[in-house]
Amino acid sequence: MKETVLKIDIDYKPNQYWLNKWIKTRKFILERMKCKVLRTNIFETKRGFHAYFVIDKKLNDNQLNMLQFLLGDDATRVKINEWRIKRGIRRWNKLFSKILWRKKAKAVRCWYCGNVIPLRD
Repeated sequence: MKETVLKIDIDYKPNQYWLNKWIKTRKFILERMKCKVLRTNIFETKRGFHAYFVIDKKLNDNQLNMLQFLLGDDATRVKINEWRIKRGIRRWNKLFSKILWRKKAKAVRCWYCGNVIPLRD
């Protein structure tokens, strides 16, 4: 059977009632897109949760990324995934529960107002 795993990153912790409604609406969206949901898994993270929906269709990379976006995936993650797909990275659809590394941005502090101004590399 053809299966695809949709991975959704939500940086918000709703109450259980809202979460149940969110899951129901995602399943409704998938049904309207002619996808049957085979399994659903939800994992709590530090800032929210990760949702995994296993569907009965095989999708290409662009379709998968678009469907994850339509289901509410983090917009920054969607854009990064789009770049990974365009560059031909095979295992582009990753979810992380913690930040492993973040490049420190170069910045200067304004002597007059005290604001921090980021600089381009």
